[in-house]
Amino acid sequence: MKNAICSCVPPPVGWSANRHTHPAVAQAIFALSNGNRSPEAIWETPTAEEWRKISELVVEYVEDGDFAFDNGKFAWGPHETLRVWPARGDG
Repeated sequence: MKNAICSCVPPPVGWSANRHTHPAVAQAIFALSNGNRSPEAIWETPTAEEWRKISELVVEYVEDGDFAFDNGKFAWGPHETLRVWPARGDG
């Protein structure tokens, strides 16, 4: 991952699968987590700022080639979907 915020702490194996969450969303959640907000807290009750930043990170991951675009739909648990669009155009 080319973005420095992405490479700090990867999610444990199975974390995203156990939560029915796309791996790109899980990676972004872990990138934002810290001593004040655990990954579980962010996943369960994201603030508006966390949701925005996670959306931006997922777009960056896709644009960097770290994850596939998946039609712009990234699961955040079994009932939520983060919808993102690439920030940069191809032309």
